[in-house]
Amino acid sequence: MYKLVTILAILILLIPLASSSFASTAEVLIHTGSADPNVHLTFYPPITDASVGDIIEFGNGDTVAHSVTSGSPVSGPDGKFDSGNIEPGKYFRYTLSSADVGILHFYDKAYPWMTGMIDVKLASTGYKVINNVGADTGDGKTTFSVEYSSPKDIISSAVNPKDKSVTFTLVGKVYANSNLVLKIPTGLVNAPFLGVWLDNAQTKNFTVESQSGITVLTVPITTLTEQVSVVGSSVVPEFGPIAGLVFIISIIATITLARFRLNHKLV
Repeated sequence: MYKLVTILAILILLIPLASSSFASTAEVLIHTGSADPNVHLTFYPPITDASVGDIIEFGNGDTVAHSVTSGSPVSGPDGKFDSGNIEPGKYFRYTLSSADVGILHFYDKAYPWMTGMIDVKLASTGYKVINNVGADTGDGKTTFSVEYSSPKDIISSAVNPKDKSVTFTLVGKVYANSNLVLKIPTGLVNAPFLGVWLDNAQTKNFTVESQSGITVLTVPITTLTEQVSVVGSSVVPEFGPIAGLVFIISIIATITLARFRLNHKLV
């Protein structure tokens, strides 16, 4: 009984850490006790690395309401974002833009000792970005930003967990064949890639390069190519990290309750 309670507590503590493991959505947690000026750890992590197009999710893990405002206690708000009150257990989301490139400071206006920073970088030179890839599957909370290079534009994406695939739809009038380069996060589609399809026709004419946390796929496309599908060994989980942990916790809680009732009846 006590072991199960301990496991539950550990899983609950891991929830905020799990959601920050994907580059496209970074979580900044407001720690319990942050309203006390003697507490040293308020926003965690105090410095976050992110890129244009990423979503920063500020979660209030304290027992009192907080707010998050861009700027600093000394210079005041800079007008980029202001969350208003974030009640305990609630979240505020902000999507980074090119105007945020550099060090983005933020603080709590009610508790000015609470400060943090986001180091915002542009996407790789020569690359475009399609955001929220994976939002159409599972709980919709586990999403990715995919950088790509092509004379065409990617206007949408679709993840198919059954086929373990992601499909990108391209538009744009071009007059010559070219290469499409995709920087695919391993959490979205995990290598090895089992196949690549161009408009429902499989092609073996592609190259793959593994980098830190991503797989770079280069595939030649024609002027008429409208869709590119990539099949991997796994795709973004049907349930995101938070939902998955909540599901596990629910199972353990159900088992614990059933055992408790059984023992109570036997007594």
